[in-house]
Amino acid sequence: MGRALRIASQFNGEIMARSVDKIKFGLKLRTESKEGALTLRLGTKKYVLPFEARLITSDDYIFVHVPPAAEIMKLDGKALKVVTSGEEAEKAVVSFRKARKSKRRSKKAVELPQEVASALQKIPAGYRLAFDADGSPRLVKMRKRRKKQA
Repeated sequence: MGRALRIASQFNGEIMARSVDKIKFGLKLRTESKEGALTLRLGTKKYVLPFEARLITSDDYIFVHVPPAAEIMKLDGKALKVVTSGEEAEKAVVSFRKARKSKRRSKKAVELPQEVASALQKIPAGYRLAFDADGSPRLVKMRKRRKKQA
């Protein structure tokens, strides 16, 4: 993806984990805006704060970015704990990754009935099967293409 999103960097033959601040910076670019995400409860009334909150969620982690601050938090039951170690932040980055959709469809083997296969083998060389305007099949002589001479 890029240097900003690599899990570890190579330095003098040792693998050094990224700092939490660098991980937060990389995650800011991947957040989605959520309107009305921040609320304040005063007594029995609930107020929606007029701030734009940007966040990414997974099963175990939440990344919240309310400009200019950002934090990675771990879900622990009903409580949220701020992630301070680089190793824990790396685990959060991995959990935020979305699976890519497969662009290719799986190829299924097409079964050709024996009757059709034998009928296609009976077509003489230099001819092909074509259909008329009314849908009836007929044999048509194939066009011979010559190679262009330079």
